[in-house]
Amino acid sequence: MAVDEHNEDILLKKWRAQLSKGVLEFLVLILLQKERYGWDILQMVRLLLPATEPPLTDGTIYNVLTRLKRKSLVTYQNKTVDGRMRTYYNLSEKGEVLLQVMKKDWEQLFASISEAEEMGEK
Repeated sequence: MAVDEHNEDILLKKWRAQLSKGVLEFLVLILLQKERYGWDILQMVRLLLPATEPPLTDGTIYNVLTRLKRKSLVTYQNKTVDGRMRTYYNLSEKGEVLLQVMKKDWEQLFASISEAEEMGEK
């Protein structure tokens, strides 16, 4: 591998790490508009963010859920399913308000990226 390719790989990994970090809580909040079990959330996020750097571990999602609980952005309840205790999560009212603001910010960011692409083509 040439030196330039190596530097590009490092740059791409760093960019993906920052992108993943910034988008992860947003994706979890979007998914929690419907009540979900932690493992389901993890599988959905892995599907939506297949190229995270570093790769998404089981503990990462549970750390995000713990932070969201601490901030009162999600509600949770334990349920027994097939003889096993599972924790199900859902957005709180505070989480719903934050998610709406985040969606507006995301739409503005997407619009800015589209506008920059148009400027770059001129």
